[in-house]
Amino acid sequence: MKLYPYWLKISLYHIREFFWPLLDKSEDDQPTELEIENEQEIFISKENMVKAYDLKAKISASEEDRRASVESKASLFISTISVTTSVVVAANALTINNNENLFAVKISVIISFILTVYTVRTVWFSVKALGRKAYHVMDFEDINIKGDEEEYHRALILSLSKKTKQNEDVINDKVNNLVLAQEYYKRAIVVICIYAFSVLIFCLFFKKPLVKEPLKPRYYQVDSLFKN
Repeated sequence: MKLYPYWLKISLYHIREFFWPLLDKSEDDQPTELEIENEQEIFISKENMVKAYDLKAKISASEEDRRASVESKASLFISTISVTTSVVVAANALTINNNENLFAVKISVIISFILTVYTVRTVWFSVKALGRKAYHVMDFEDINIKGDEEEYHRALILSLSKKTKQNEDVINDKVNNLVLAQEYYKRAIVVICIYAFSVLIFCLFFKKPLVKEPLKPRYYQVDSLFKN
């Protein structure tokens, strides 16, 4: 017996993704070391061995460029914490200097809190994308191989393929963290726009009421009335 209808689950899922996006990670597709070893078979002819090595080298270089691009974008997202700090400081100034319009103060505090949460999530996933993980590169042992030209290129292709396959999980994990950082960054931008619009509305339609000063009594000099 189903506790909730399917449409309700889908609606709740989309609502949750709108305010709090998460990334479903699958562990089943990650290859093991044994699978990587078993997949290393080359059926390339001798004439195409050099061309195959060049293509494999380009694939490995493109994966390295993808990793570098992810880390560069993640570093930019970390700098967004300064924007949040400026908005929170402005909200605190509004809270301290405005005791008349409590509704505006409450809205400002709520928006600044939501912005802080989204910014912290952005920075958190950006830091995870920049985190150090096991990364495999070719060393001297991978190129110090005996054999003729065909055997040498065959060994290099196998080594490059193995290193690239081992680094796929690390790079994909960095990409996943960057995707989540982008999602929270977009929501932080929307919150900043809402904050700016709310400040505009409060300045135009919720002006500070004018307080009239009480009338002060006037005193007249009447000493001359009592003179002889």
